[in-house]
Amino acid sequence: MRMSETVARVPVPPEGLRPGQLGVVAIGRVIIGDVTATLVDLAQRGLVRIDEDTTAADGGWLLTLAVGARSRSAQSAAEYEQVLIEGVAGAGKTGSLSVLASQLPDTLEKTRHAIVQDAVRRGWLHHLHHDQRTDQGEELVLRIRAFQRDLRHLKSAEGPQALTGRLLPYALHFGLTDPAQDLLVRFAHAFTATFADLPGWKLPEHTRPPMVLSEVLEKPSIDEQMMDPMVQAGVWLTGW
Repeated sequence: MRMSETVARVPVPPEGLRPGQLGVVAIGRVIIGDVTATLVDLAQRGLVRIDEDTTAADGGWLLTLAVGARSRSAQSAAEYEQVLIEGVAGAGKTGSLSVLASQLPDTLEKTRHAIVQDAVRRGWLHHLHHDQRTDQGEELVLRIRAFQRDLRHLKSAEGPQALTGRLLPYALHFGLTDPAQDLLVRFAHAFTATFADLPGWKLPEHTRPPMVLSEVLEKPSIDEQMMDPMVQAGVWLTGW
């Protein structure tokens, strides 16, 4: 067998789908993991720097906009990503901040609204009923499942190190990372745990069958795991 045949193909998100758009297509609503994955994606693209705040007594995280991030995002970022970037910029006087629930709820809400509107404009969700996918959205969900399977195959073939860089935010959403893998993964779990119980973000029980992310993406998101007391004990073992 030739060497080229032993190397797994690097998966490409369908329709250029960004990590923050996964939840809204899959279940018709935005979950906190979508915002988390977006922040990790912005960090991978060099627009935001994420650091652990080792000086804080109870721990914490710092988000710092890169030089020129706001002007660069105007050219490359989706509208909902720009909303999040502007929120980071406005949350602290110096452009950096500790990620605390008391500082970001307004930005989270604005980002959620922007993600939903983005999905409607792209034709994935019906305008009047945002939790109902269009035919285009239904087709996209099937391609998301295939993308997830491709990522799993890549991890099996080349190990977890293959799901780094631009693939990391997607791997986070699909539960393909180790919670202690690296700084960005630790941040993702900490951020999601911090904000998942904010009003309006915790998945209500009535959205479970048939419209849950686990059924669409074949594994529970961290949001769903935290919602279900039966699996809370295993959240750090199973990932999200």
